[in-house]
Amino acid sequence: MLIETISHLLGLDFGWFIKLATVNPIMTFMLIAVFFIFLEGQNLIKGGLIILVAIFASLDFGSILGVAILTGSFMAIYYMSKISVLLLAEGSDKLKKYMMFINELQFFGVLIIVLLFFP
Repeated sequence: MLIETISHLLGLDFGWFIKLATVNPIMTFMLIAVFFIFLEGQNLIKGGLIILVAIFASLDFGSILGVAILTGSFMAIYYMSKISVLLLAEGSDKLKKYMMFINELQFFGVLIIVLLFFP
């Protein structure tokens, strides 16, 4: 989905983006609500774009690399590592302002670990 989105962006196909947002309006509003809750109402556009890129990239990586992202060992490792990584980042004053990026990097780190050690 990320590659498709980038190709439509480079082709200046804004109609595709409008169609993507308006085909299912309830999902669009729920996604905006989740952004608002996760980001606590701050930097909504920047944070929303980062989260959307991470979601689209995870869908692409999952299908291309053959990893079942929402099942089994991936989710167990993902949530166990998420708790420890985010607690460490939250406790540090320097890392606290980069929480969103640390959260996304943690996902891709777990993806690499699952690919290497859990065939």
